[in-house]
Amino acid sequence: MKYNEQNTEQIILEAAEAEFLEKGYNGAKMLSIARRAGVAHSMLHYYYRSKENLFQAVVLRKTDEIVPLFRGVFKQNLSFEEMLNRIREVRDRYIFSQSPQMPYFLLSEMLLKPENRGILLDLFNRIGSIQQARERLEEEIKAGRIRPISFEDFIFLLLTFDAASLTAIVACQRKEGVHSEVVAKLLASYRTHNMQLILEALRP
Repeated sequence: MKYNEQNTEQIILEAAEAEFLEKGYNGAKMLSIARRAGVAHSMLHYYYRSKENLFQAVVLRKTDEIVPLFRGVFKQNLSFEEMLNRIREVRDRYIFSQSPQMPYFLLSEMLLKPENRGILLDLFNRIGSIQQARERLEEEIKAGRIRPISFEDFIFLLLTFDAASLTAIVACQRKEGVHSEVVAKLLASYRTHNMQLILEALRP
């Protein structure tokens, strides 16, 4: 692939990401994405053939960004609960610094639409197993400390469990007049409360 083709594809992906995050899958239009990217509508079909393929490419792109961050946590010698806390901290830091619209996207497109949920889980499988995390999960299940759950469902739980809370906190953060101290208190409160809910959801 030539450099200019790589650049065009990158521009299309960035435009598609903005469109999907703002409008969701159903609301996003290929013509609108082409206009955002400044390319002909036919170029989108040349690279991705369909909106579904383009949507999958965008989700894969975001997954590629966050999975290495998780992998760094999995390599540390942490207790299972500490690992869960660190995963949530890494995810939240990524969301607030890189993609503040992601919580609503996860809530509206992945959590509430089962047909899209499969896309996310399939992409994790395509990236490859995160062996350390799988092993830790299996250890906890065998020890009877958490209920049997597939690795894919476990990852999905961690990605989406806080989506509603994070959506509300991001809205507060972006609203004029809301002090950063208020947002910080909301974050601290939700992390403690929701952690207990996650553990309850995982217990036998």
